[in-house]
Amino acid sequence: MIPVFDFRVLFVGVAFSVGLSGMNHAYANDAAWQKLAEGGKVVLMRHASVNTGRGQGNSLLRDPSCKRERNLSSEGEREAREVGKQFQERKIPISDVRHSPFCRTADTARIAFAQGGPAAYLSLLEILGADEAAAQTRALSHVIGEYAGEGNLVLITHEPNINAVSFEMMKQSDFLVLQPKGGSEFEELGVVRWSGSD
Repeated sequence: MIPVFDFRVLFVGVAFSVGLSGMNHAYANDAAWQKLAEGGKVVLMRHASVNTGRGQGNSLLRDPSCKRERNLSSEGEREAREVGKQFQERKIPISDVRHSPFCRTADTARIAFAQGGPAAYLSLLEILGADEAAAQTRALSHVIGEYAGEGNLVLITHEPNINAVSFEMMKQSDFLVLQPKGGSEFEELGVVRWSGSD
């Protein structure tokens, strides 16, 4: 078993999330946005929507030219712009943006936040062996748990990576709001479901 983080902390986050699930989406989103406005949090985001179907690239392939990868759709580009607009309009402080080396995550960061650098600990888990995936998940948990900046740290990655550290089911452009607790521990404060955003 991978010691990703303290499951007592996970229980608190899941309990809060379950509580939110019965509320209006906009209210749940507003609660998470209010936490982000305080700064010092970590945003763990799934990349925006991608092209699907035959001839639309390989979701498991890493191609620096972006020609053979699965890339953002026009809808995904719109989502990313809207995410960035919400952060700006709500005056959410951002200290840094990191993304998986894949093109769809890099493009989400560029369009939404006009910044970002690749981080190996955010790379797609599905293409890794079990030991490497476990080590990468530990690294991600440590980055989240140890974050101590005044603004918020934005991490843009893939669904399997988020599933490795949370029980939340994340659609494209959804993101978790996390409170670092030191070491590899963190608390889930809420989730912004993009389909339910203003």
